[in-house]
Amino acid sequence: MKRFAVALITTSMLMSAASVGFALSTTGIEEAFVDAVGTCGPSSNVAGSLGKSADPAVKIALRNALIIEAADDAASVAGSSKAHSDCIRKDLTTRGMSSDEMNALPYCVKNDWPSPFTSLGVCVKNHSQLEGLLNKK
Repeated sequence: MKRFAVALITTSMLMSAASVGFALSTTGIEEAFVDAVGTCGPSSNVAGSLGKSADPAVKIALRNALIIEAADDAASVAGSSKAHSDCIRKDLTTRGMSSDEMNALPYCVKNDWPSPFTSLGVCVKNHSQLEGLLNKK
């Protein structure tokens, strides 16, 4: 009986630790977004233009446009590509990102300048928590 009680307590502790530990860290959010963009690829003609230009400034601008477009697709913003949006959302959901975090991506990517990904995970965490509190009624 004692062994059964210890096994039951241990199992419940492991299950609760696994569910709490499944939330992504700030670094995990950045990595998940980069991986999802890499897995799903670009969704527009901007990608074709990226390979044709030799100007480094143009390449940086086009790369930033692709990142912003992917963030919009992750949040299912109106006008985004449905297939690309579904691919990115599925990939991010599989990696443990919540819908509030995905909805925070466009804001954080567009406001994380001068360079994307300097503090994307921190912004997403903070913004999604703020949105979650504001949307509670």
